[in-house]
Amino acid sequence: MAHVTVRKGDTHFEIHDLTFEQIKELLGVNGYGQNAPSTAPTAASTGRTTPAVPVVVSHRHQDFHGFLSDISERGQIFITELRKHPEGMEANTLAGKLGYTDARQIGGLTGGGLAKIAKKYGVRLKDVYKPVVTFPNGQRTVTFFPGKLLMAMAFEFDAEKPAV
Repeated sequence: MAHVTVRKGDTHFEIHDLTFEQIKELLGVNGYGQNAPSTAPTAASTGRTTPAVPVVVSHRHQDFHGFLSDISERGQIFITELRKHPEGMEANTLAGKLGYTDARQIGGLTGGGLAKIAKKYGVRLKDVYKPVVTFPNGQRTVTFFPGKLLMAMAFEFDAEKPAV
């Protein structure tokens, strides 16, 4: 296991017992370095027979209810759990509630799932949730907090409807 020394201005701290993957994540290295592609891949270079269809995004208004209705069931659980915990929820606990085995899997939900749908409906994810990274005792901890839209609005899937 390796360790990393992080310096910013006059302060610095060390993080010990990290895997190579954790160091890459911490430093924001995606594996390309200076050799990152300068243009987006074309249909010919990816082997596709049909070109990718662009998503049309209207930034004129924010459709939060459309966003909520379009997200996956796991995305709805993510939203519901954050609403239940306005004081924040640690990533490992949240991962368990979502049925994940590792907190890093939340990134697939938020980046790959929620971000694409949020863009489609003109919703800013920072208004939906806020991840806060801290380093108590030199150990990286991520806590998710609900954003202003989650705290301000009531949702259909938030509470069970009474029987009629």
